[in-house]
Amino acid sequence: FCDVYDSPPRKAAINACGWVKKYGVLRNLLDQCESSGEFERSAALAVWHGDLGECVAALQRGAEDVKALFEERNDDDVSEINAGRTTESYRETLSLIAMCVAGFNVTTESDGKMKTSNIWSSACEGLLRRPDVSETNKTNQSSGAIYLRAILLFLQNIGKGFECIIHNEGILLADRVAFACKFLPRKELRSFLDASMRKCLKYGDLDGLVITGLDKRGIALLQSYVDRHADVQTAALISSRIILPNEWNTERKVCHEWLESYRMLLNNLQMWTSRATFDCARCEHIRNLKSGAFNPPSGRRVATKKQPVAPQPNFPPQLWARCNYCNASLPLSKLRRQEGIANSWLSRQNPVLTCCPQCKKPLPRCSICLLSLGCLNPYMELQRERNQYPRNATSMDKKAMADDLSGLANIPFAEWFTWCMRCKHGGHAHHLVGWFSKHTSCAVSGCDCQCQFDGIEKLRRPGLQ
Repeated sequence: FCDVYDSPPRKAAINACGWVKKYGVLRNLLDQCESSGEFERSAALAVWHGDLGECVAALQRGAEDVKALFEERNDDDVSEINAGRTTESYRETLSLIAMCVAGFNVTTESDGKMKTSNIWSSACEGLLRRPDVSETNKTNQSSGAIYLRAILLFLQNIGKGFECIIHNEGILLADRVAFACKFLPRKELRSFLDASMRKCLKYGDLDGLVITGLDKRGIALLQSYVDRHADVQTAALISSRIILPNEWNTERKVCHEWLESYRMLLNNLQMWTSRATFDCARCEHIRNLKSGAFNPPSGRRVATKKQPVAPQPNFPPQLWARCNYCNASLPLSKLRRQEGIANSWLSRQNPVLTCCPQCKKPLPRCSICLLSLGCLNPYMELQRERNQYPRNATSMDKKAMADDLSGLANIPFAEWFTWCMRCKHGGHAHHLVGWFSKHTSCAVSGCDCQCQFDGIEKLRRPGLQ
């Protein structure tokens, strides 16, 4: 009953706004709205999809829901829920609008313009003046009333323009964008999108991401949101879902600052488990993105040429253990870059050392078995890796192999350094597993710290199973 614009880019934009559900069935979209009590929005979406029958049915279901709500709750609760509107009046309004939509009819005049009958237009004007729907009633600015007005104004302005719909900020921006993609010509659509994007950038409204996406404008919108609300968590969670191009230096730096600020915030709040879970999930998501493990949003597989998978980057460690005496870093990658280590002495030692390779002082002892913790002998590991270099390996290849510690297995994970972040006591991982399976406090005598040792059911020493 009105002009509708259609093209692949418009369909993609409408899909991004959430107007296209599984298999493109309108019923799925309406059910999602009504499951959260948004019967008015469900009716408006049905009208904008050209299904007046579904609109009438949604309004009738909304009236029945109001009736059921009135019967289940007392008068005080109902008046609070409906923001000052009487329940019977609002139920009557829903029924009257359903009747008005059911009687809608449009005719085409000789000049090709569409026009509604005078009687129907008068009835529609009367409904717009009702207190439950009237725009002049400042106490009635709920989303439900706004969508009811949008239904009547849309049907009333067919053939005249829809500025009253797309500029109504009470309607969700995603709905207004999808509406504009469906009913506005190209020039007006572009003007509306540009104006909406500028406004979202000015006020830091994240709803504008449906227009910008996560490109450079989207990163600028996130920065505006952080500047106004100081909510770095939301910006970090959103930006961690994407991989920015290498040439976007400024945007990559900004996203990195959000990410590190959020991780530091979690550490300062002693939410180490949450921070570690976030890091693991983010790295797994990035690996899936790079390997192409995700399907297109439509759920259909697209036949593409199989691209060679690039080697996965080695994420650097985020925490290092240091010697209590000389303050030397104990990780193997750090030890191999330190100068002054007596290679002649290290060459005669075991692959796993119980002392600091730099100052030869004993390493901390396990609080359970009282034996010294161990670290890898850097000299022995370096010799082992050199023997594995291919004959034709370049200097770049050797550096990459030296930085890759994934093949080291001289120290099982069960024997790694493990300590409490509060009291700093610890020991071998598998020993602490056995201790905290029966105790809740620290194993060190005189320490009453309630150490948190998560995941004790998952860690097992292979030789003890």
